[in-house]
Amino acid sequence: MTTKETDMNEEQHWIDDITSVSERIKTPQIPAHILERIQAIPSTIKSKVDLVPKRTIWLVAASIAALIAVNVYVSSSTSSAEDSFEETYFSHLKQL
Repeated sequence: MTTKETDMNEEQHWIDDITSVSERIKTPQIPAHILERIQAIPSTIKSKVDLVPKRTIWLVAASIAALIAVNVYVSSSTSSAEDSFEETYFSHLKQL
């Protein structure tokens, strides 16, 4: 035999060993109470989502919109006040 054939035989032997491992592994048995708990997960998640009323969601959305509107209004009104502040504060530099 040549070294190439020996390498091929070793490789095939290694592949056979790996595939035979899967035959020796047994799948574990799941206890019935755990299986019931797993099957009950979708219904428990749905009940938790339904706990928040839609009215509360709309109130939160309206509050966020009101805060954004107030921030935009305040930032636009303070920009003109900042301009006048800058003019008076740095007025001494105009003389230079």
